[in-house]
Amino acid sequence: MKISIDTNVLVRIITGDNEEMSSKAKGLVKRYGSKEIFIPYGVILETYYVLTKVYAFSKEKALGAVEDSLKVEQFSFEHEMAIHLALAKSAKGFSFNDALFGEIAGERKLRTYTFDKALKHNKNYEMI
Repeated sequence: MKISIDTNVLVRIITGDNEEMSSKAKGLVKRYGSKEIFIPYGVILETYYVLTKVYAFSKEKALGAVEDSLKVEQFSFEHEMAIHLALAKSAKGFSFNDALFGEIAGERKLRTYTFDKALKHNKNYEMI
């Protein structure tokens, strides 16, 4: 049986800030096989937000944590390729959220229109 996990479970796995919850979260992951734990892209966005805003991770450390999550054998990600591409763009200065939104639209061969001048060099965005 496959399952999905919420942001707070992924955050506990990454941060280990609460020993009891972290142990339960890691134990849950160990009970499942390859690609049996689904992680929606919204959980990835929330996790990045929580790590940077609540836990004060630097952008680089939070991006590294997301990247490390992609390597967990049990995890299967919604829009996995878009997440990889967004991580690469974020490392070059784009915001992770904007990069991911653009990549998801790009998977559908869509351009995203915006007023945000910071996105003018992102091929998935078009300035209005």
